Amino acid sequence: MTSDDHASFFEQLFNTNPAIKLLIDPRDGRIVDANASAVRFYGYPADVLKQLRITDINCLEPAEVLVNMAKAEACQQLFFEFKHRLASGDVRDVHVYSGPVCLEGREYLHSIIIDVTDEKRYNAQLETYNDLFHNLPVGVYRNTAEPESRFTAANPAMLRIFEAESLEALLSVRPSSMYESVDELKSFIADLERDGVVSRRPLRLRTLKGALIYTEVTALRQVAEDGSIDFSGIVEDVTARHAAEIKRDRLTHLMDASPDIVSIADGQGRVVYLNKAGRDLLGTLPDKLADALVSAHPPWVCRLIEEEGIPCAMERGYWYAETAVLGRDGEIPVSQLIVTRRGENGEIDSVATIMRDISQAKQHQAELEYHAGHDPLTGAVNRNRFLDLLVRERKRARRSGEPLSLIMFDLDHFKRINDTFGHSVGDMVLKKLVLTCRGLLREVDVLARWGGEEFMLLLPATPLLGAVNLAERLRQAIAEEPFPPVPILTSSFGVAELGPEEAEAQCYKRLDKALYRAKANGRNRVCVAEPEALSGSLPDESR
Repeated sequence: MTSDDHASFFEQLFNTNPAIKLLIDPRDGRIVDANASAVRFYGYPADVLKQLRITDINCLEPAEVLVNMAKAEACQQLFFEFKHRLASGDVRDVHVYSGPVCLEGREYLHSIIIDVTDEKRYNAQLETYNDLFHNLPVGVYRNTAEPESRFTAANPAMLRIFEAESLEALLSVRPSSMYESVDELKSFIADLERDGVVSRRPLRLRTLKGALIYTEVTALRQVAEDGSIDFSGIVEDVTARHAAEIKRDRLTHLMDASPDIVSIADGQGRVVYLNKAGRDLLGTLPDKLADALVSAHPPWVCRLIEEEGIPCAMERGYWYAETAVLGRDGEIPVSQLIVTRRGENGEIDSVATIMRDISQAKQHQAELEYHAGHDPLTGAVNRNRFLDLLVRERKRARRSGEPLSLIMFDLDHFKRINDTFGHSVGDMVLKKLVLTCRGLLREVDVLARWGGEEFMLLLPATPLLGAVNLAERLRQAIAEEPFPPVPILTSSFGVAELGPEEAEAQCYKRLDKALYRAKANGRNRVCVAEPEALSGSLPDESR
């Protein structure tokens, strides 16, 4: 793929992807490009957005933003959590996946933004929802029968519920005057006269200050020996609960409209709520939380939640991690937040879980990591990635005592191919060369494009003789593989076993000299590096 093709492919992927994307110049933070999703999210016209710098959007101090851009450009850190300010002034919590991408010879930061504000708001709303359903006061009363009904006794909670300044003030009020609806009063009295008891009857009442309250009243009709009748009962002020039910219905509607999976279990480990997204993906979960975990998650996630997630959430109140749920087609990666709530007695009374599908974000992250570590033309790893892998394999080799070998090779007279057939044919040759080599390599072997038509092979657990044999097979395979319209294609190889304490630079020199000897001795051959490094530069035209 040429650089123009690469730029065109990136532009198509950038503009058509539904994710929020920005292209940023790492030198000054200028927003070079923004896709349609970014324009909708930030609320700026496209031309205005492209005149801003990322520091105009990111709520961090500019110096901190520059430090993070440097980390992303160097691939030291690809994931960030920021607050971004929209054109409306609204501040949103976002996850940002950012990494370098090279376009038309310039390096930019390709940033994918995911809005996670609602996820945090859901958690806060769940906390409010739980608070509203605890510690409601209960009033106890006694009153005489009509027609001159009066309260004869009331506890302090009754005074608070009905906003009475004193017990005398409450006792002076006729109970029937507190009813908001005459029909509710008549129905309540008729049922009480008929059945002798009414349990948790919803009634709308007025306080002594005229405020409307929603209550649930339980009353008992009692007949004394002298035939007199009075009533005793319990009044529960459910005004807050009534409001909470409205909020809960709204919250339930919101959670059912959310693409995130939301579930709640009570303090006894029973699943009491699962929103629509969860029901659509997971079906009906078992009532017991332990069984629900097994039904919803793969085994490794169940172990992680049981051994780390729930203990951490019980200790700190929350736990956050990347896990997975079981979808119809296998595991789906999710970001998972577990929040616990304790009652006044200190015991856990609810466990809430919010899970967001991050498969697309993971795919974007994998794409960024792949592009950061691979040659865009051939798909071989690039030089920087090769050096990182070499450091890892050297540590492993020192621990295990296994040998580690390197092969350096390039194509003979590659400049003639470009001059004779053009660079597009040269690109085709390089791509096909990599495919040819991969057919002979193990999964643990690392093939890197070292530069131009020069390649490097990292061979873990391979002694010098094994590396020489592989180099010979590669040489023969390349010579026998057709590369039309190129009539003949050959390659030259230098092979060395890397000493346990040998500096990489010294080994590269030995390899380069061995490759030079292969060129000088007629090309299309394999030469083993001499045991001790030799200095001296190599003329480019020898290749």
